[in-house]
Amino acid sequence: WVNAVEDLLVDPPCDVALVRPDTTPIRSVLVPVRGGPSAQLALRLAATVCKETGAELCVLHIFNPRISPESQQREESGFLKLTSMVDVPVRRITLLSASVREAIIREAAQHQMVVLGATLSLMHRPMVLGAPITRLLRRLPGSVMVVKTAGPVTALKDPDRPFRLESRAAAAERVDRWFAENTFHSKEFADLRRLVDLKQRQGVTISLGLPTLNEQDTIGKVIRTFKNALMDRVPLLDEIVVIDSGSTDRTAAIAERGGVRVVQHSEILPRYGAFQGKGEALWKSLYTLNGDLICWVDTDISNIHPKFVYGLLGPLLSDPEIQYVKGFYRRPLKFGTDFQAQGGGRVTELAARPMLNLFFPELSGLVQPLSGEYAGRRRVLESVPFFTGYGVELGLLLAISEAYGLRAIAQVDLGMRVHRNQTLFDLSKMAFAIMQVGLKHLGDRHRIHLLEEINKTMKLIHYEDERYWIEQKEIEDQERPPMNSVPEYFLARHRAPTE
Repeated sequence: WVNAVEDLLVDPPCDVALVRPDTTPIRSVLVPVRGGPSAQLALRLAATVCKETGAELCVLHIFNPRISPESQQREESGFLKLTSMVDVPVRRITLLSASVREAIIREAAQHQMVVLGATLSLMHRPMVLGAPITRLLRRLPGSVMVVKTAGPVTALKDPDRPFRLESRAAAAERVDRWFAENTFHSKEFADLRRLVDLKQRQGVTISLGLPTLNEQDTIGKVIRTFKNALMDRVPLLDEIVVIDSGSTDRTAAIAERGGVRVVQHSEILPRYGAFQGKGEALWKSLYTLNGDLICWVDTDISNIHPKFVYGLLGPLLSDPEIQYVKGFYRRPLKFGTDFQAQGGGRVTELAARPMLNLFFPELSGLVQPLSGEYAGRRRVLESVPFFTGYGVELGLLLAISEAYGLRAIAQVDLGMRVHRNQTLFDLSKMAFAIMQVGLKHLGDRHRIHLLEEINKTMKLIHYEDERYWIEQKEIEDQERPPMNSVPEYFLARHRAPTE
């Protein structure tokens, strides 16, 4: 029945409204309008409430102070057209604010009911409430209604219609602006005392998770580097935990001797079984890690440095709007006897970035979308699904972007990264899985079951003993649900302190 409900919400046969009632008499109804697909429905229902109660209808539009006067004029024109569609008197409210959520909360204090429309990104997902709306809902007083319109979402054809979809030029400008504002260098956060001060003032805890699978050659140095610099010298990290995936070498023993906790991902939440793959280890690590901020770093890095952690944590501690941080770096590849510094990896440049530019251009400014070093706020990471294998990095990026927006994501230059290179066959399998994840999100966005109709068997062509032969391999990442939907996790995170 869960799947049936999700299917109904993805493509509902009728308009959907969720109501949180309140006993306060309604004298004023506030409708924040940004031109999303449910804006007209929100206005229509709010007008109906006003007719029944005699309340005043107030429509709020929030301008970003950084947009050009021309863009502001276009938005104002669309706002006026939209509010003229209802048949009750309307009081129009316009505000300038870079934070839409905070502006809505401040204005909502003057009203007894708020009606919100689902955003465009939520129209393509099996939910009415996304994480940003859920957090907003908790802070709004009085009665609240959230609506999601039925029917497919299509581009607006009439150029004079309000809030038309972004043009290519506008989209490119948005990516350029994001790249300039949300790209950092680890050197900016090298003052560890300042980071510790920010951490203590915010009252947050920080966990570092290290996923491992047969990393005996590097894990000892990785642990020593992070523990000495970020726990012993300064208390930036509260815990370091190795999440091992059944290593058959001495990885686990070396990690334990390094003085950190080691857990096998197969032993975490055992009733849900265990898949192979890094994504599975990261998903389960959310249950065992305790921090408010969570950082994950690959453990095959031979030139490990504390910047691989503090560089990722810096933006999270410095800017409350940033929710998720990706690392990027130069990767030296060996050509003969020479090393040459490259940008992204082969799968990144040949599969991931072309796919993002084609179908998810808002993310085209990510230098290395598949990097294995990233950090985020727990409340964000626990709210999105995880793919269990190669697709975990791209899946997290797409899910967080859809739920929280591009502004919530940042990237940090971590300098040079030297690690073990994979074989071409392994990279081919990785690209195969990553493309499936991209198609899954593309299908969800457009309400098309793309993933169910494609082949998931990879034919790997080998050449040995002067002959070619084909190996067939099933490659498909499983998708784990958001961790905050797992009952054991919910109970563990909300257990009373005395228990």
